[in-house]
Amino acid sequence: MKIFITGITGYIGSKLALSLIEEGHMIHALVRDPNSATLPRHENIIPFKGKLEDIESIRVAMKGCKKVMHVAGYTNIRCKDIAPFYKVNVLGTSNVLKVAKEHEIKKFIYTSSVSVFGASFPGLAITESQPRMSTYTNDYELTKALGENLVREYTKKGVPGIILNVSRVYGPGIDCYSSGINKLFRIIMKNKFLIVPNKLAATANYVYIDDVVEAHKLAMEHATAGAQFIIGGENASYERLFGIMFTKAGIKKNIYTVNYRFLKHLCNFTSLFSLFRKYDNSLCSRILDFLFTDRAASSKKAEKELGYRYTSLEKGLGNTYEFIKNKGHENKLFHTYNRS
Repeated sequence: MKIFITGITGYIGSKLALSLIEEGHMIHALVRDPNSATLPRHENIIPFKGKLEDIESIRVAMKGCKKVMHVAGYTNIRCKDIAPFYKVNVLGTSNVLKVAKEHEIKKFIYTSSVSVFGASFPGLAITESQPRMSTYTNDYELTKALGENLVREYTKKGVPGIILNVSRVYGPGIDCYSSGINKLFRIIMKNKFLIVPNKLAATANYVYIDDVVEAHKLAMEHATAGAQFIIGGENASYERLFGIMFTKAGIKKNIYTVNYRFLKHLCNFTSLFSLFRKYDNSLCSRILDFLFTDRAASSKKAEKELGYRYTSLEKGLGNTYEFIKNKGHENKLFHTYNRS
């Protein structure tokens, strides 16, 4: 089967494409740069140069495909300009949906984020039915939510859309903005300690990347139009997360904490120096709020309806550490599939 994929050079998209071709599928991939180092190379992956803002390039790339995996998204919260978020996450999604309707696509999978639900309520995990009770604190969450609304709108028009709200992804893969756990492991291995805000009780949901890939395939096969699923793993506080990471690295846990409010004030002060830059290179307060907001979540619906299963945090972090310790780089994921 021919499957159209966006975001194939990214953290999730690259591993998803490799998994799909192992099952005999043909991939049509929309890519800005066909020479990208993170583009998987295989005779069954056909790259089409184009971008989400260019609907004609999408039409060419999607021709002959039966299903769509729309994984691409603009995620860089350091960016202070809403334009790139809106261009990719909203207008880009609209373009892919328009072409999917034209091509009478049989299944449309939209990769979203659990963060669109906002914070989890005390003592409760986020579910698909939880309403958002707070304003959007960053442009990423806002535009991904708008993208979801577009999927729902086009589902009513006949495009069989399914929304997957993915929690915090970790595990072996390419180095990118989204692979924060890998960066944390490298910091621990190099410095033997961490300096973090004193909100170690903040709890979030962490999902192993291979489970995310499997969830996309399960949704492609079994989900019905209009369905929405949270795709996550275990809920864990930073205290537990860091503890497991230090243990897997074989290093005595050594964590120094900084007062959260003080750190936010410091961030706001340092951010003043980047007022006229598009990207805030400091640890800005919106990133702190994004990272240290409680986001406990539940994947029970996906488990029940899709047969989804997730990897334990202990096992997943162990695999991640081994990948980094053995100097695993993104190229190792692709060289196996290269065709000279």
